[in-house]
Amino acid sequence: MIDKSILVKQLFEDTALYLTYDYNLQIRKETLESFTKDISYTSVLDMPCGTGTISLSLLSKTKKLTLIDISTNMLSLAEKNIPASEKQKVICINDDFFKLEIPEESYDLVICLGLLAHVNSPEQLLSKLSKIISPNGYLIIQNTDSMHFYSYLIRFYLGLKRIISKSSYQLNKVEASFLENELNKNGFELKKQFRYNQSFLGFSNLFSNEKKYKLTRSFFGYVEHNKHAKWGSDITYLFKKKSV
Repeated sequence: MIDKSILVKQLFEDTALYLTYDYNLQIRKETLESFTKDISYTSVLDMPCGTGTISLSLLSKTKKLTLIDISTNMLSLAEKNIPASEKQKVICINDDFFKLEIPEESYDLVICLGLLAHVNSPEQLLSKLSKIISPNGYLIIQNTDSMHFYSYLIRFYLGLKRIISKSSYQLNKVEASFLENELNKNGFELKKQFRYNQSFLGFSNLFSNEKKYKLTRSFFGYVEHNKHAKWGSDITYLFKKKSV
């Protein structure tokens, strides 16, 4: 079996692919800010960090922010985005998360967005994330529910694209119930969630990023009032680790 980490590194070295969806990055950033506004944390891990756009907004509230990304180009962009006055708080690591030896209970907030679909083992990822979070710490994680009807449309569309482009790369199918049950077994309690659809399927090129953002917000709303949530296949969660 091909190691997915190799393919993911190759895929995301093309930073333009990631930045094409900056309306979605803005939604994730605002979701993160809403989730964290009433919680305390001092040590934060963002993995994969991408350009750092999402987590760098937390620097004023934390003592340490660790940015990890397997893509050299992504991490390079993240380093450039760190404010000069806050650089002493930030640690940047260009490596595969699964190859790193991270002490247990190292962080009281871990952010993991856009990764479950790309790993060799979602179960292994959830297990490792669970171990490095301290009791009463938080995990913000994103997943596209593979059992949602919109996910079937997405897979059909991507399947057609793979045939045309002759690409063999496929995303993992991760059910929302699987993620929730695994984290519950690992001692986490669900606190909040936000649902929406991050894909416009084949119609994405018809709209600007600004228009896609407005359309998404108009239909799905915000964390505080998540309208039409049942229609959303993409779920961003806030879990809290129970104290021992």
